[in-house]
Amino acid sequence: MKITWFADMTFRIQIAGRIIVTHVEGAPERIDRTELIAGAQTVISTQSPDLAQFDPTEWRPRRRPRLIDEEAGDEGLDLYRFGARGLVAYSVDEGLLVLEDAGAEAQWNRFADKGVAVLSGSGAQCAAHGTALLDIARPRLIALAVDDGEIDTAFDALAPKLGQASLIVLESRLAVEV
Repeated sequence: MKITWFADMTFRIQIAGRIIVTHVEGAPERIDRTELIAGAQTVISTQSPDLAQFDPTEWRPRRRPRLIDEEAGDEGLDLYRFGARGLVAYSVDEGLLVLEDAGAEAQWNRFADKGVAVLSGSGAQCAAHGTALLDIARPRLIALAVDDGEIDTAFDALAPKLGQASLIVLESRLAVEV
């Protein structure tokens, strides 16, 4: 899984052999939109009606199918809308990825255990959502998509609560492989 953050909720994600781009409309002017979506199989915006809303109380990870039961062309990637602008991506091979707009209401539940959570917003918003997440679940990684001046606020609040989870800060336009 590879995650590249551009600004706000604009991400380019490579997961389960697919490239997903979120919220192209929020990309800064200096980013070439044609280049951003080049090669993407899925482009998601706030107007994307085709994604089902994620229900954290009902969702369960799929089990790995037996080789004899796998269908040809089944890419094994589930995509859901998470709140107004977030995204949940799940692949049996790569696990759970949650992109969350920390400016919205937190929806965390035990579904996030062993998953990768990307929080986008101000330092204080990411600190609050990260704390709520760590109080309920045991994520593998929390990645913060915050502006440089607000990183310390989020780090100071989250670092003492991490346990076995890792914490990183995403740098704009720099890909991180998880």
